[in-house]
Amino acid sequence: MVPASIRLRRSSGTALAAAATALALAACGGSAGSRTTSSSSTPTTSSAPSPTTTATTSSPGSSARSARMRARLVGEDHRPVVNRPWRYTVTVADTAGRPLSGTVDIEFTFAGAVVGHDTPPTHPVHDGRWSDTLVFPPASVGKPLDVQAVVHTALGSLTLAWPITVQR
Repeated sequence: MVPASIRLRRSSGTALAAAATALALAACGGSAGSRTTSSSSTPTTSSAPSPTTTATTSSPGSSARSARMRARLVGEDHRPVVNRPWRYTVTVADTAGRPLSGTVDIEFTFAGAVVGHDTPPTHPVHDGRWSDTLVFPPASVGKPLDVQAVVHTALGSLTLAWPITVQR
C-alpha cells in the first residue's frame, strides 16, 4: 500500500511537507513508472528580458539561463538514501557571473506535477547561494521525484529540477 503523502525532514529535525505519492497521482492519470521530462536540454526563455522572465529545465545537472541571469541546482547525488542527510545547493548569478540575491522556492514534483513544498517553501538567497540538507522518509523509497528550485531575483525567475529516486 502506498501512503497518500510523504513527509520529509531536514537533518535538524524540522518537518517539511513534501510529495504526495503515486497513489494520489494515479487518480489524476499519473503512474509510478511514468516521468515527464524535458525533451530538450535547452531551457525555454522569454524573448524579452523583464523582471518576470522565466526559464525552465529538468535535465540532470540542472542549470538554466535567461537573457539576464543563470542559475544552477546541484544535489549530492541522484540516489539519496532513506533517513540519511542529503545536501543540495542552488546558485544564481547575472550573466557576467556576479552573484544575485533573491529567494528560492523548493518544491517536489512527481511525473512533472508539483506535489509538495518545503516548509517554509521560500528561502532567502544571499550572495547568490542557498544550501540545505534534507532527510527522506521510508515512504519516499523508489518514487521518481524531482527536487525543484524556483529562483526569484530582481532580474527574473528560473526553474530548475534535480531528479532523484530514494534508496534503502
